[in-house]
Amino acid sequence: MRELLVFGEKTFRITVPDDAKVTYGPFSPPTKTESFEARADRAIGTLRIYVGTRDNIVACFAGVRGFRDLSLGYSEQVAKEEGATIWKSDKDGYTREEKFQRKDEWLAQEALPAPRKPKR
Repeated sequence: MRELLVFGEKTFRITVPDDAKVTYGPFSPPTKTESFEARADRAIGTLRIYVGTRDNIVACFAGVRGFRDLSLGYSEQVAKEEGATIWKSDKDGYTREEKFQRKDEWLAQEALPAPRKPKR
């Protein structure tokens, strides 16, 4: 069994049998005479799970933007910024001082927040 993290209208996890086939694509591909631009509603990603043959579809999730197998390592680069602005106005006039620092760092998979549960 393998576990997939799915991103879309909702973020959720599914457990898929090892022998299952996973496909991802538009819900309904455009015809020869139209394009995705003409029918953007058909370009929404759909994740399908088949067991055995393509005739045996066991799951279909529409509105999917992406997915990944949770056994894959994952890290994300994030920017950490700190700053302050000090305004000073007195008899000598007005001054403004800014201090700013930016640092990029990588967060490992374990440090990323857990997916939020949808509100009901």
